[in-house]
Amino acid sequence: MSGTLLHLVLETPGCNAFELLKDATMEDFPSPIFYLPPECQVDGKQERHWKKDESSETIELSLPGEDHSDECFLFLSLKIDLADQIEAIIELFNQTDNFSMGRFLFFIHGPLLLEPPEKLTDWIDAGAHYSDVMLFTGRNNENSSCIQTIQDRYSNMRFPMESFILGKKNTPWARILDPTPRRLSHVFDSSELLDSDELPENDRYLEKSPNGVRARIIPNPFSS
Repeated sequence: MSGTLLHLVLETPGCNAFELLKDATMEDFPSPIFYLPPECQVDGKQERHWKKDESSETIELSLPGEDHSDECFLFLSLKIDLADQIEAIIELFNQTDNFSMGRFLFFIHGPLLLEPPEKLTDWIDAGAHYSDVMLFTGRNNENSSCIQTIQDRYSNMRFPMESFILGKKNTPWARILDPTPRRLSHVFDSSELLDSDELPENDRYLEKSPNGVRARIIPNPFSS
């Protein structure tokens, strides 16, 4: 494995994944670098962020020259189409050897499941398609059955991703951040190792019809 390990983070509102991951890696040296989406604010101050080049569809990371880390976290935006972001990240890996793929972390806030926005299940299906691990926050007696329903759904569908309910203690972060892939999709793997049906252009959410429209649209329940 070569290059800085780049983890991708997708989260629903309310998860506070930035603080969770910051606390989980606070003793790491060198400290990981966190790249937040353009619209994200942390503690009222804009942190390092990435931006999307609208002309080339690539994601640009503002990497200060004096900084170095063995591990980075890139947080996906809830304001930009998920498929476009996945394509842009694939292109980033194709253009540079600076990064190697880490884990795709998918955080879901339990209380959100009690009054889910429209088409949340379809959006979660898309996120699960790319995820190595699904992490639930804010579990309580009211939403525990909702969380169990989601876990059962992907277990019954035989998704290889792992699933964890995050508590205040004994979270197995070493296992969660182990870069061994558990993804259903192979789009982040080297194209030289893939069969034709595993290539990004044939991915169920990235495939486009001849007119350039996605064959399957990923809904965005958090666009407004």
